[in-house]
Amino acid sequence: MQNKENNLIFQFQMIFRTLYKLLEYLVAVVLIFCFRGMVAQDVSLKVALDTSRALIGDQLKLRIMVDKPVPARIEFPQLQDSLGNKVEIIEISAVDTMLNAGGRMVLSQNFLLTVFDTGFYTIPALGVAVLNGQEWDTIQSRPITFEIVSLPTDTTIREIKPNLKAPVSLAEAYPYILGVVLVALLSWLLVYYVKKKYAHKPVIAKKIRIETPDELALRQLEHLRNDKPWLQKQVKLYFIELTGILREYIEGRFNIMAMEQTTDEILNALKSTACKEPDRKLLSGLLRLADLVKFAKVVPDQTENADQVETAIVFVRNSAEKQADNVESAAETTHQSSSSNATS
Repeated sequence: MQNKENNLIFQFQMIFRTLYKLLEYLVAVVLIFCFRGMVAQDVSLKVALDTSRALIGDQLKLRIMVDKPVPARIEFPQLQDSLGNKVEIIEISAVDTMLNAGGRMVLSQNFLLTVFDTGFYTIPALGVAVLNGQEWDTIQSRPITFEIVSLPTDTTIREIKPNLKAPVSLAEAYPYILGVVLVALLSWLLVYYVKKKYAHKPVIAKKIRIETPDELALRQLEHLRNDKPWLQKQVKLYFIELTGILREYIEGRFNIMAMEQTTDEILNALKSTACKEPDRKLLSGLLRLADLVKFAKVVPDQTENADQVETAIVFVRNSAEKQADNVESAAETTHQSSSSNATS
C-alpha cells in the first residue's frame, strides 16, 4: 500500500514538472512573438508612385520610404532591371538618410521606371527586411496599380492642298530665270574686277644695299665704343665682343676661318693676304692683349681699354677693300597682259 502511494506521488510530480516546463516554453514563445511584433510595428514602410496614369515611354518615379528607430537595422529590396510584367527599371538611386524632428531615422530610395506598352500594370508588394535580435522579419507594402496610355491621335480635319500645276508656264518660271541671270552676271563682274585690279600690276623689286664686311664691322665697333662696357666692369665681355667683331670681319674680308683659329693662326694666315704688316702688328697687339684678359685674367686700365676699340677701327679702315660700294639689286620684272583684249 505504501509503495502504491509513493508511485502516485512520483507520477504526480513528473506530470507537474512536465506541465511547468511546457508553460515556460509557451511563455517564451509568446514573449518572442510579442517582441517581434513590437519591433515590426515600430518600423513603418511607405511605397508611392508619382502618378497613376502616364503615356507610353514616359518615366515614372517609384519611392520607397522607411521610418525607423535609429538602432534598427533595415535592408531594402534588391531590385534588378525590372519589376516583372514589362515594367522596366531605368535607374536606381542610392539610399538617402535623414533624421526627422522626432529623432527617428528616415531612409528613402528612388526607382525610375518605364513601360513601352499600353494597359494596366501592377507593382507587386515590396518587402523591407527588419532585424529582430538574431532573426530577420519582413514588412510588406501594398501593390500599386497604374495605367499606361498611348499618345493621343490628332483628329483635326485640315484642308487639302491644291495640286501643283503642270507644265510650268513662262510667267511662273520668269522670276527664277531672272535670278540665275543676275547671279551669273554679278559673278562675271566680280571676276573681271579682281583680274583687272590685281593680275596685271607690275612687280618691281626694290634695290637692296648689302653692307660690306668693313661697313658692318665699323658699325658694330662704333656701337661698342658708345656703350663703353669696360666702365661697367665688364672688361672680359668687352674683349670677347671686340675680338668677335674683328674675327667676323677677317672672315668676310680675307676669306679666313678666323672664328675657329687661334691668334697665331690668324696672324700667319694674314701674311698671304693683302693685309699689310703695320696693320697686322696693330691686330697682333690687340688680339694678344685680349688673350691675356680672357685667359690670364689681366685687367688693363681704363685708358688702355678705350684705346683697343680705336685700334680696331683703325685696323678695319686700313685693311678694308678699296672699291665701290657692293650693291645687289633684284631684277625688275613686270608681268604684262597676255592679251590686250582681256583688259579692254
